[in-house]
Amino acid sequence: MSDPTPDPQDVLKQIRMIEELARSNPRPSPDLRRLSASLLDLSRWMLTTNGEASAITTAADRLEALVEDIEATNPGPSRFTLPLPEEPQERYINERSTHPLVGVTNPASPGIAVRVEDGRILGDVTFDARFEGNVGWVHGGFVAAGFDIISVLACRLSGRGGPTGTLSVRYQSPTPIGVPLRYEGDFLRAEGRKLFAEGRLMRLDDETVTARSEAIIIALA
Repeated sequence: MSDPTPDPQDVLKQIRMIEELARSNPRPSPDLRRLSASLLDLSRWMLTTNGEASAITTAADRLEALVEDIEATNPGPSRFTLPLPEEPQERYINERSTHPLVGVTNPASPGIAVRVEDGRILGDVTFDARFEGNVGWVHGGFVAAGFDIISVLACRLSGRGGPTGTLSVRYQSPTPIGVPLRYEGDFLRAEGRKLFAEGRLMRLDDETVTARSEAIIIALA
C-alpha cells in the first residue's frame, strides 16, 4: 500500500518552522550576539595562535576571573532543570539560537545558514579552524553532523519529522577549511514511518562535491 499524499498544510507548517529556525526566532539580544562573537574570536585565536606564553597566561587569568565573577553574581538555571514543553513531540528542532549546528549564539556552532529553495533544503557554511582534523581539512565527523541536520530538515518537507534513524556518508574528496560550502538535502520518499533523504556537500568556488549522504529519518507520527 502506498503512503498517503502529504497534506499541503502540514508541509507549509514544516517550511515555516524551518524558516523560523533560519531566522533564529526569537532573535537573540544584541549583547548576547556580542558575547557569542567574542567567544568565537577567542576560540579561533586559541586554536591558531603562535603567540608568546605571556599572552596566553594573561588571557587565561582574565577569563578565569570573569567566570568566577559571573558564577558569584549571576548564577543561571541549568537547562536540564527547566520544565519540558507540554507536547515535546511537536518540538522537532531546537528552535533557539543555541543550536549546535545552526545556532547564531552558540560559539561552538559552524553557523550553517539554512533555507528552503525549490523544494530543497540548502545550508551555506564556511568551516574554520575549530572544525579542522588534518591541517586544512574539515574533520569528517563535523561534515556528517551537517548532513544530519540537513537530512532531518529535508524530511520535514514531507509534512512529518522526527529523529535520525540511520545516516551514511560517502567522502569523495577532502572538505576544505575556510572555503564557502553548501549542503543540499532532498526528501526522496516515505515508507511507513521511514522517511528517506539524500544530500551532498559541495564547494561554491568550483562546485566540487566533497561528500554525499543517505539518511533514514523516523517520523514520530
